[in-house]
Amino acid sequence: MERRAVRSWQFLPILFLAALGFLLVGADPAVAQEGALSGRVTDQSTALGLSTVEVEVLDGNVVTAGALTGGSGTFRITGIAAGTYTVRFTLAGWSVETVEGVVIRPGETTSLNAALTERSFNLNPITVTTSKRVEKALEAPAAVEVVTTEDIRERPTATLADHVKEKAGVDVITTGVQGNYTVVRGFNNIFSGATLTLTDNRIARVPSLRANISWFQPTNNLDIDRVEIVLGPGSALYGPNAANGVIHYLTSSPIDRPGVAVSVGGGLRQQDAFTTNVDLPVSGPTAIPTDGSNEAIWQVEGRAAYKASEEFGVKLSGQYFAGNDYYFTDVTEAEQRDLAGTCIALGYDETQVPCLNFTGDLPRGPTGALTPEGQAALRQRVGNVAGGRDYGLERWALDLRADWRPTEDWDIIFSGGRTSAVNSVDLTGIGAGQVQNWGYWYGQARASYKRLFGQVFFNKSDNDETYLLRAGRPLVDKSSLTVAQLQHAYDINEDHQLIYGLDYLYTNPQSEGTINGRHENDDDVTEFGGYVQYDGHLSDQWNLVLAARLDDHSRLENLVFSPRAALVFKPTPERSIRFSYNRAFSTPTTLNLFLDISAQPIPIPNTPFRYDVRAQGTTENGFTFAADDLGYPTQLSPFAPLIGQTARTPLSTQTPDVFTLAKEIVRASNPQAGALLDAATSPLLGGLPTNTQIPVVGLILDPESGAYVPSTATPVQQIPKEVAPLEPTIWQTFEAGYKGLLFGSNLLLGANVYFTQVDNFVSALRPFTPNTFLPETPTQAFLQERFRLLVGTAFPDEATADATAAAIAEQMAAIPYGTVAPTTAGGLTDAPILLTYQNLGDFDYWGADASATYVFNDTWEATGTISWVEKDVFDAGAEEVALNAPRWKGSLGLQYRGKGGLSAGVRGRYVDAFPVASGVYVGDVENYTVFDLNVGYKIPGTSLSAQLDISNLLDDEYQSFPGTPVIGRFSLLRLLWATDF
Repeated sequence: MERRAVRSWQFLPILFLAALGFLLVGADPAVAQEGALSGRVTDQSTALGLSTVEVEVLDGNVVTAGALTGGSGTFRITGIAAGTYTVRFTLAGWSVETVEGVVIRPGETTSLNAALTERSFNLNPITVTTSKRVEKALEAPAAVEVVTTEDIRERPTATLADHVKEKAGVDVITTGVQGNYTVVRGFNNIFSGATLTLTDNRIARVPSLRANISWFQPTNNLDIDRVEIVLGPGSALYGPNAANGVIHYLTSSPIDRPGVAVSVGGGLRQQDAFTTNVDLPVSGPTAIPTDGSNEAIWQVEGRAAYKASEEFGVKLSGQYFAGNDYYFTDVTEAEQRDLAGTCIALGYDETQVPCLNFTGDLPRGPTGALTPEGQAALRQRVGNVAGGRDYGLERWALDLRADWRPTEDWDIIFSGGRTSAVNSVDLTGIGAGQVQNWGYWYGQARASYKRLFGQVFFNKSDNDETYLLRAGRPLVDKSSLTVAQLQHAYDINEDHQLIYGLDYLYTNPQSEGTINGRHENDDDVTEFGGYVQYDGHLSDQWNLVLAARLDDHSRLENLVFSPRAALVFKPTPERSIRFSYNRAFSTPTTLNLFLDISAQPIPIPNTPFRYDVRAQGTTENGFTFAADDLGYPTQLSPFAPLIGQTARTPLSTQTPDVFTLAKEIVRASNPQAGALLDAATSPLLGGLPTNTQIPVVGLILDPESGAYVPSTATPVQQIPKEVAPLEPTIWQTFEAGYKGLLFGSNLLLGANVYFTQVDNFVSALRPFTPNTFLPETPTQAFLQERFRLLVGTAFPDEATADATAAAIAEQMAAIPYGTVAPTTAGGLTDAPILLTYQNLGDFDYWGADASATYVFNDTWEATGTISWVEKDVFDAGAEEVALNAPRWKGSLGLQYRGKGGLSAGVRGRYVDAFPVASGVYVGDVENYTVFDLNVGYKIPGTSLSAQLDISNLLDDEYQSFPGTPVIGRFSLLRLLWATDF
C-alpha cells in the first residue's frame, strides 16, 4: 500500500497535456532561412493527387530532407540548404520517379511536380511501426511483414485477424467463425495478450484482461489501409508486453481517402457430422445436430468519408455481423448441466448435493442457510448452467473519426468507437463464457506537429450479463485503460537522429467482485516509462540504431530496463542485412495479480461436502502460510463442521488432529467403524497416533483430470511456507536477418534467425495448495497393531482384525482432509483448492522465419512463408512450458490481378502438430493443412464489385486448440459498392 501511494501518478495525464500543448505551441518558432521545395504529385493516368508519397531530397546518396504528400498530393519541404539536389518520389505500388539537378536558392521556394505510374505490386512498402517513424521495409532495423491495401480490399473476412494468418511468424488459435487469438512467434494461449496489438497507435486490447480479441475492435475491413507486423521484441519503443512482436492495424484518413463504401455479405458455415459421448438436450439453444449442419452468416459493413477541404475531413464506419457458430461439446459443461437440471427438479434445495454444487461462496446467514441474496444468486447460476451454450453470433460496431490539418505541419485527429457483442461464446483460462451484451468503446485524441507526436486515449469495457458456462457465475467487467504518450524526434545533424518519448498507462479493473473478488477496491495499476533511440547513418551502407527504455510498474518492486541495438548493412539500396539485440519484458497482468474467482466446485462423492477450486492472483505480496512452532501449517477443511468448526476455521495438520477429523468422517458413513476407531485410540491403548507413526502428507490435485499427482507427495511440515510475488518476464533476443530484392527486383526475400533467452516465465493457472492425506501403509500398520489388541472383544481373531484395519485404512487414505491454504485464501464458505500464476525457471531456444514474394508480371504474384522454432515444450525447472504453437508452419499463395477487373487468389497454410497446456485446455493438436480461395470481379464502368472468400476450401476439418470446435468450410460472398477504392 505504501508503494502504491507513492507511485499513484494520477496527475500525469494533466502534465502530459500541458507538455504537449507547450511543445506544440513553442516548438521550432523560427522561420527557416534556407530554401524550400514544394509541388504536387499526381497519378500519371488520371491526374489525381496521390497522398503519402515519400519525397526525398538527396545530396549524392544521402537524404538531407523529406516529407510525405498530403491528401491532394501536395508537399512542402523547408529548411533545405542552398544547392543542387536530386529529388526522389516513392509510393508503395507505384513507379519511383527521380528528378536530378533541382536547384534550391536561399529564401526562395522551388516548385517541382511529378507524376507516378501505378504498379500492381509492392515489394518495399513504407512502414511506421518498427521505429515509430516513416521508413521503408528494407531499411527497418527489425523483421516486418505488411498486409497491403490491395490484399485487404480483395478479401471479405469475418475479422481483421483473418488477414494476417498466412504471414511469417504468426500463430492463430481459431475458436469459431469470428473467434481467434493471434500472436507472433508462439506462446499463444486462450485469452492471449502475448503480442502487442495496436490500431492507429492505440493499444487495442480489452482493458484489464489484456486479451487481444480482434472482433471486439470497432474498425472494419473497409476502413483498414494496411497491417504491419513486427517480428521480435519491441519493448524499447513500445514498453511492456511487446516481447515477441507488434501487430499494427492502420486505418485511412477521410482527407486522403474520401468517398463511400458499402458491402452486404452472406456466408455459409459448414460443419460435418458431429459426435459426442455425453447426453445433450434435444431442444433449446444448445441442441447440436449430430448429422452435421450448414448455418448462414450475415455481414454488413460501411464507410462514409467526407472531405470538406484539404484541411478537414470526417468519416463514419460501421459493421453488423450475425449467424451461428461452430458447435462444440465441453464434457465438464455437460456434466454441470445435468447437475443443474437435477437441482431445478429439487426446487433449488440448497441442502441437496446437486444444488450444493453451485452455492460455492454465496453468502449465508448465522444458521448456515443461504441469505435471500444467496438464494437468488443460486437460481441465477443454476439457470445459466442449465441453459447451456447459445451458439448464436451477433455484434455491431460504429467508428467515428475527424482529421484536421490546419497547416502542412499540423495533423490533429479525434476518433472514437463502440462495439457491442450481443451474443457469442468465448474461451477463458477457466472455461468458456457466454458473452451477452458486452460493450467496448474507446476515445482517442492525437496530434503531430512536424516531428512531435502526442496522444491520449481511453479504452473501456461495459458488461454485466456475461457468465461462465461451467459454473454459471456472472462475469462483470467495466474496466478501463487510460494512456497518454508523447514523442519527439530531433536531428543532431543530417546523419544522426534522436527519437525520445514518455508513456503513461493507468489500468483500472472494475468487476464488482466477480473477477477480482476481495481485491476489487485495490487492484489498479499504473505504468510509467521513458525511452530514447539513436538512429545514425554511419555511411551510405551502414546504419546503427541504439535505444534504451526504463519502466516503472506500481505493483512491482524494481524498475525494468529495456535496451536495444541494431546494425543494418545495405550493400545495395535493394538489400539489407540486420544484426540486433533486444531486451524486452512482459509484466504480470491484472489477472495475474488480482484474480479472485471460483472456477468450479469439486463435490466429495456421497457426502454433502465439497471443495471450491478457486483462481487467485498473487498481488504484489505473494502468499504466506500460517504454521505452528513445529513447522506444521494450518489447513481449511470442508469436513470441519463434523468437529464443531466451520470450513473457514484454520485447523492443525499434525497427525493427532487430522486423525480425529478422520474418525468423524468415517463415523458419518459407517458408525460401527467409527466406534472401532474410538476404541483403538482410547488412552488405555495408547491414544491417537503420533506424527512419527502416521506422517501426514500433502498431494496436489489436478482439477481438470480430478487426479492427484503422486510425485508431489510431501511431508506436510515440509510444504513451502510462502509463494513469492510475480516478477516480470524478461526476453533477450539476438537476431540476424536479411531482406532484399533479387532477380531484377522481381523477388523479395526475407529471412531471420533468432536466439531467445527467457527469464521468469509466468505460468498458466496452476494448483499450489496441497490437500492433506493419511498415507495408507502406515495407517494400516497403526490400525492393525491397535485392532489386534481388541481381539477377543471387538474381533474374533487377528485375521479379522487385520482385514478390517486394511479396509478402514484404504478408506481413510482416500480422503482429502483439507487444504493447506495461505492466510489470504479467498472465498466465504468452502474450503478452497487454489490456483495461481507463478514464475517458472529460465529457458532458451532458437527460431527462424522466412518469407518470399515473387512478381511474375503485373498480373501474377506468388508468396511463401516458413517458420521454425527449436522446441514446442521447454524445461522451465518447476514444470514444462508449452509453446502452444507448432515448431513448423508455412504458407504458399498465388495471386492474380487482371486488367479487366478480375482478381483471384489461392492460399495454402500448413500447421505442424503440437502439444498444448493453457489453463484448463490441455492436449495435443494434430497437424493440418488448410486451403483458402478468394475471387473478385469489379464491373467495368461502375463502382460495384462482387467478392467471394472461401476458408478451408476442401472442407478438411481441423481443430486448432483443445477445447475449440472442429472447423469446417466457411464461405463469405459480398457485394461491394465503393467510390473510395
